[in-house]
Amino acid sequence: MLHGMKKLLLVASLFVAIDTRLFAQPDCKEYLKTPLPTEASSVTAPTIWPDCDSPKLYSGIGVKADYAAARKCAWAERMAIQADLQPKYTVASLYGGSAMLAVLYTNGEGVAQNKPLALRFGCEAGLNEDGLKDIYALTDSPGGIGKKFNYCDYAFSTFEMNFCAAYEAEIAEQKRDDVFNSISSHWPKELQAVFKLLRQANEAYVLSLGMDETYMGGTIRNLRSSGVEEDQRNKFLAAVKEFENGHLPQGTASDFSKADAELNRLYRKAIAAAKAPKEHEDDGDIKPEGIQRTERVWLKYRDTWVAFAKVHYPSTDSNAWLTLLTNERATGLAMIICDTDEQDPACTPEIKRALEDQY
Repeated sequence: MLHGMKKLLLVASLFVAIDTRLFAQPDCKEYLKTPLPTEASSVTAPTIWPDCDSPKLYSGIGVKADYAAARKCAWAERMAIQADLQPKYTVASLYGGSAMLAVLYTNGEGVAQNKPLALRFGCEAGLNEDGLKDIYALTDSPGGIGKKFNYCDYAFSTFEMNFCAAYEAEIAEQKRDDVFNSISSHWPKELQAVFKLLRQANEAYVLSLGMDETYMGGTIRNLRSSGVEEDQRNKFLAAVKEFENGHLPQGTASDFSKADAELNRLYRKAIAAAKAPKEHEDDGDIKPEGIQRTERVWLKYRDTWVAFAKVHYPSTDSNAWLTLLTNERATGLAMIICDTDEQDPACTPEIKRALEDQY
């Protein structure tokens, strides 16, 4: 059933890839005549791509959010894009410049709301017809369409959606960093150092899950991989918050032994499932060597968790952490098995739903 879903995805992805910028935008000819504000004339024509990043300045990624600085940077990016100086495959090259100016003037952030200017910049950036209509429908106050205008809400081509996924992942990571810093700021430096190692181990596990244990067929493979990665990052954050609130795991040596035995069974079966010939071979299918790589990375992640917990939660038996982490890993392997054998005892309705969510 799920292999059939993969084939449907491959077909569906062809339709997703249609760029909505091809749709008629009859008003852009008039919108592009909107006069620019005086500050536009003060921007020096760049000879290289500006040393700034308006999406990061706007969203507070790595810096404090600053709408005025984002607008100043966006003006420079706009001129650089017009001079064809933008680097390829960066968020700023797609959502900086005119796209960022459209957002700022639509929402009235750091500057007075100005729909005619927002529409001009939307047209310059190639905003699709739905986006232009929503800007036009705004009342004369920010949020007139019921929410803040977000350029990524109008990304429909695979190319645009991949960029938006990367940008939104950066925003989500900054928010997680803020939470982690808030949680750990009062910890001793030694404990903070161990926690940093744990976060690094989790990130290595995240990337391995996204690359090696996710179906990578079709044009939306990057979106699917990004979704798997974000899911694990969010699970890690939720777990840390839960433990900090005093809800610690329980488990004995016997519990861990049972969990480990089941994990070994699932691991062997997942490897066999990945090796088995398939009716429809697909380069995007999960490979045995990918599962093996992820297992090694997970073992380091597991051991780093236990080392951290031994220092920070000394009253909790290490077997409790081992049992918890082993069961979580078993869930991921069960998803791989369910993709080829829905009759396996591990293929519960919950596992099936989790697997379908990846597609």
